[in-house]
Amino acid sequence: MRAKMEVMFATTRLQMEVLDHRHAGALVVALNHEAVGEFIGGPDVTTVAALHHRIDGLREGPPPGSADQQWLNFVVRRTGDGVVLGRVEATVYGEWAEIAYLFDPGVWGHGYATEAVQWLIDYLATALDVTEVWAAILHTNARSIRLAQRVGLVEQPNPTRVPASFDPGDVVFGMVRP
Repeated sequence: MRAKMEVMFATTRLQMEVLDHRHAGALVVALNHEAVGEFIGGPDVTTVAALHHRIDGLREGPPPGSADQQWLNFVVRRTGDGVVLGRVEATVYGEWAEIAYLFDPGVWGHGYATEAVQWLIDYLATALDVTEVWAAILHTNARSIRLAQRVGLVEQPNPTRVPASFDPGDVVFGMVRP
């Protein structure tokens, strides 16, 4: 019997839940694929124990001296069967935020990531009054670049914000809402 999971937020096909220890096993199954780590320097997490450790760190929040940051981390489930598909996250700095996302390669191409990222952008705007959304994407990650473009992020050759996750070779995408 599957335990009932609290649905925090929902779209037509997806449920977003605040990342918690109860998600660790299913999230490792979804994300422990070579393809997931191809553009982020290796796998996201490879063991349930490692993910529990990471969740503990995320719960502690931003490091000292970063009081202006708020960390949001959500697990994404498919509504019909409750399968964990991936995760979306944001670091909020007052009126602007940096976003990131990782999804199971088995569900790539079905629009789930686009739907979840669009939900995250809308949530940031409506719940937290975020007016700017930014993402740093490796220039060779064509899928992620297309996703960013689908949700309205535009390549910024001279960005006014540089996401903390920016690495050499990344392209910065952003959106400023009036």
